[in-house]
Amino acid sequence: MMTAMTVRAHALPVPWQARYAAGANSGVADTIKAGVGGSAGCRPHELLEAALATCMTITARMELRERGVDDAGVAVTVTLEREPMTSRFHYSLELPVALEPQRAAIAARLERSPVRTTLSRALTFEPDAPS
Repeated sequence: MMTAMTVRAHALPVPWQARYAAGANSGVADTIKAGVGGSAGCRPHELLEAALATCMTITARMELRERGVDDAGVAVTVTLEREPMTSRFHYSLELPVALEPQRAAIAARLERSPVRTTLSRALTFEPDAPS
């Protein structure tokens, strides 16, 4: 079994803001509901999009590095479409013209990117016992 990763979030004084931390790294999430809240950070669903987009970008860079190709200019855009019974991630691989010959290899590698693999599995949600 792989080691579990832990992210902790706590409420901030401003409505709907939360600070999250994973080890030494942290950020602020925010949202607006009924006209209350703001945009001091990503909305929670945007954090899911960011996790997939950053993982796929890193994965693309790794593929290019292994091929001995400069990885400058690689980008991935992700959009989450939420429907009542399905959540659908759309993604687009953006490459400079010079990297177009590598597109097929990168696309194949993106299909196996770690966050995509995780999100493709069945998910369960289990509360820990109170301490």
